[in-house]
Amino acid sequence: CVYIKFLMKYLLCLFLLASSTDVFAAAGESAIENTNAKFISPQNYIQNPYAALVSGGGTKPFNESQTANQNFAERLFADGTWNIQAGASAQYTGSGAGYPNYAYGANLFGQTGNVAGFSVGGLFTAMNPYFATQMNGYNTNASPFLPSNEQVTLSEAYLEYQHSNVIQIDAGYIGINNSPWLSENYYNNAMAPGTTYQGILVNVYLGGGWLLTGLTFNSAQTISETGFTSYTFYNKGYDYLGGTIANNNPSVTSSGTSALGASYAAWDNQYNLRLWGYQFNNYGTLLYADNSIKFQPTKGLSFSLAAQAGTDNQLNNTNNALTNDNLGQISSNFIGVQGIINYDWFSLNLGYNNVWGPSSAYGGGAIVTPYTYGFATDPLYTTPYMSGLADLGTAGTAYKISPTLTFINGNLSLAPAYTIFNTALAEWNGTQEYDFVASYNVPQVKGLTLFGVYAYQQVPDANSNGSTYITQLYVSYLY
Repeated sequence: CVYIKFLMKYLLCLFLLASSTDVFAAAGESAIENTNAKFISPQNYIQNPYAALVSGGGTKPFNESQTANQNFAERLFADGTWNIQAGASAQYTGSGAGYPNYAYGANLFGQTGNVAGFSVGGLFTAMNPYFATQMNGYNTNASPFLPSNEQVTLSEAYLEYQHSNVIQIDAGYIGINNSPWLSENYYNNAMAPGTTYQGILVNVYLGGGWLLTGLTFNSAQTISETGFTSYTFYNKGYDYLGGTIANNNPSVTSSGTSALGASYAAWDNQYNLRLWGYQFNNYGTLLYADNSIKFQPTKGLSFSLAAQAGTDNQLNNTNNALTNDNLGQISSNFIGVQGIINYDWFSLNLGYNNVWGPSSAYGGGAIVTPYTYGFATDPLYTTPYMSGLADLGTAGTAYKISPTLTFINGNLSLAPAYTIFNTALAEWNGTQEYDFVASYNVPQVKGLTLFGVYAYQQVPDANSNGSTYITQLYVSYLY
């Protein structure tokens, strides 16, 4: 509790500092657009996994003066947006000899223009529609994050309502990309959407840099799956070592999730604060806060400091998915700090996390996160490419150092990383992970991206599974 109290005081101090600085920044506010103020807008398609990426066809600009004279059909079909991403990948995974996997596929996204604020959209996914077994043999289902199995499914299908720049509602099969403890619908190393959800997402811009988000969903479609179910990442066996909970146990599913979050952007977008609360039915209640502040003394040099804190518990000590599987009660606290230095083409990221709880709890106090577990997509500062503290299912401390080098006008990125863990569970204590990630956006062919990674996780002798590694080459094109 001492750690939590200290970090909460730190968060409050940074918030007060940022609020007071707004007075001095007021004169230049007209020249800088607040990131939260523009989150809800006709040009920000938040359901599009590829909206922030460079595409071969570009993005059609939205012109309100043109739409004023359009008829119903023109507003519906001439406006809106669409993208198609196609790719192919080869991956080598395992411990010891390992095994290869191959994949190919495409994702087609589209959203109509809006009429009276309403629009519709969807995302169709086709991964390995033919020859999945011939390509991967006995290992067809062994690399779900690729994915290496056949997956032909409707990943998104939704109705959207937007009023001015104030409120936006998305309902149906949706992506959720602004909630830190839920996996998003796009990751640059995964060919299929990471996770989409069957539910409702509501965003409201309150003004003054505050964005309020509420969401609820009753099922999810995780990567490589076809269909929305009440299973989570804990059920599927998605982590590199085979998973935690078997699918054939009906008492370990989740009937749904509800969450409420608020984010604040201030001081020319150089201070950010997030506050979130989650109710993961059958998987506990998670409360979370983080913030970051950026200092930029020169155009090429900047410093960032960040801190995070949270608590994760099962209210009233009732039964849940983990106790029903004899894995222990949910009871965890965690903190983290991060420092980043950026200078022109070089940046250095230093991260630290501490996760703790009762020794009798799951993982000695591990964080329970049903929609990031094993996927390594949680917001902890020390989560590396393969597995962080939440994915390992243990309390403990972690340290991460990650420099990033960018060349060719930012198109080429090289990011090595080293992470070390000291954990409550002996089988993970002393684990080290070495990562090297490279990404190249080919400037001569807009939309063409080359991605490569090598990651190696070295585990202690107490771990009978042995060390694990993964190598992937991925070529994609976005139009």
